[in-house]
Amino acid sequence: MRIHYTVDGDGPPLVLVPGTLLAARHWKDFGYVDTLARDWRVIAIDPLGHGASDRPQEPDAYRPASVTADLVAVLDAEGVRRATVWGYSRGGWLAVNLAARYPQRVERLVVGAYAMHAHEEEVDRILVRFAAMLRDGDWARVWEAFGITDPAVRTMLEDGNDARAVAAAVTGSMCPTRYVDPASIACSATYYVGSQEWIVPHVRADVAALGAHGATLDVIVDQTHFGVFLDAAEPVLAAVTARLRE
Repeated sequence: MRIHYTVDGDGPPLVLVPGTLLAARHWKDFGYVDTLARDWRVIAIDPLGHGASDRPQEPDAYRPASVTADLVAVLDAEGVRRATVWGYSRGGWLAVNLAARYPQRVERLVVGAYAMHAHEEEVDRILVRFAAMLRDGDWARVWEAFGITDPAVRTMLEDGNDARAVAAAVTGSMCPTRYVDPASIACSATYYVGSQEWIVPHVRADVAALGAHGATLDVIVDQTHFGVFLDAAEPVLAAVTARLRE
């Protein structure tokens, strides 16, 4: 499978992995890359099924072992032995899976809007509904479910995605091995989450479980799941870059 990525800046390697419906270019469009590239070599990846990467419509293509191996292939292609890996939402899931499966490749984690401790049955219900909306091409229900009201953002995301490929990615990730035991994470982790997210208590549980490795949490006030990426780049960057410099 072909995996697309971009590289900006010089310095220690920092890998950016976007969430569902998003792509590598959105890290730049919403103001992250220009700030981060001042101090880091920023490698922004389009996960399989998103952006300019291949978009298979078979769920089996998106199993955790396969999609984390894609990230390792990018590191290898760039000659990067170890990197800080920053994932948002599904990108956070990919980042923690990478750290668990390839601990020698991850220097530090940054995890946005994702929790390893989230209630599995509740997450499954959300993902099943989401995948069904996508398979049906019912974008109106997607926007309602995620509280995305800006017409320009709706158009950007709808035009930039193959709904059936994204549905396959969501379905393919729904397997027992997708959950990571926090005990398997051997690096420090910087978490952030919007204050309006239902997963906030679960993120706090992650941070407590990872405390021995120096886990931290920043709660971004008045932000939702998508809002913490689309509308809060400035406070998120301030919080995360401060943590990375500690």
